[in-house]
Amino acid sequence: MIFKSKKRISVGIIGGAGYGGSELLRILLFHPKVQLLFVTSRQHAGKKVASVNRFLTGVTDLVFTEPDIDGIPQDTDLVFFATPHGVSMTMMKALVNRVPKARVVDLSGDFRLKNANVYRQYYGKEHGAAELLERFFYGLPEFCRDSVKNAQYVANPGCFATGIIFALYPLFLADAVGRAVHVVSVTGSSGSGESPKAVTHHPYRAKNFKSYKILEHQHLPEIQQFFRSQFPGRDTEIGIVPQSGPFVRGIYTTSSVYGVSASSDDVRAAFESSYENERFVRIVDESPEVTTVCGTNHVEVAFVCKNDWIVSMSAIDNLVRGASGQAVQNMNLMFGFDEDEGLLFPGMRP
Repeated sequence: MIFKSKKRISVGIIGGAGYGGSELLRILLFHPKVQLLFVTSRQHAGKKVASVNRFLTGVTDLVFTEPDIDGIPQDTDLVFFATPHGVSMTMMKALVNRVPKARVVDLSGDFRLKNANVYRQYYGKEHGAAELLERFFYGLPEFCRDSVKNAQYVANPGCFATGIIFALYPLFLADAVGRAVHVVSVTGSSGSGESPKAVTHHPYRAKNFKSYKILEHQHLPEIQQFFRSQFPGRDTEIGIVPQSGPFVRGIYTTSSVYGVSASSDDVRAAFESSYENERFVRIVDESPEVTTVCGTNHVEVAFVCKNDWIVSMSAIDNLVRGASGQAVQNMNLMFGFDEDEGLLFPGMRP
């Protein structure tokens, strides 16, 4: 289904008060092709968006509404779900019935996996709309453009998955992975969401560093699913150690393989083939840095080859490239806009 874009599209956000929803607001309110119709929040229904998000004072007069599917305007072109895992699957069937022609980008993990049993294993609950899983396409734009362009329903990738896939893809392309790939990804505190928790609030996090969900993070199966679809027959185990870092935004990924036959020239050629024409990806000579991509939709990648070791790295902003910016990039593809429309903002220094 190819969509011929209108001058502006009508868009709504379900779950617009958290960190991901706030980033969507920040981007969409300045997007030249978007008219933001509604934004929902159970907690803040009836309050002005700018009173909850003071950084938007003077930018919008929108008021948060209850997430009532029956109240969604029937001329809505696209709905973003920026809800916690387990929420969108309880609402999606009603949304499809209410606005059957509307497109959807879901930022949660509810529709990334094709197998409902795998979803149950990693998310700890039964899937509430398993019959819709096949209708969603995985939306990592640099690798899935054609499917996203023609999709009605897109599952936005997870933040860890985004950073890890960008680091690993050239190694798979260069046939530089063997039986196993070792990955460590460090995330900032905003990845834990807006609600404070005992192990994520500032006094605990600011001077601490730890691993969690070792080898069993919920983004692991979507990463495996992606590489199995892109490189059929490749039997590579991906071991992921997620870590909590003492910073707010960003994900830094380091992946390593040992004893493969690919040369440094092979790996460099794979990185250049994968990314040299990508607007949002920068190949850097030394280490990627979280600070240089903070607040942006950009990705920095790099690699080092030495003594039979290959180390590949990436840095992203978890809230923009790992969530809302990537969701808008998918929206742009779905509606035939320039892919970087509304996303051409640089980082900050310092």
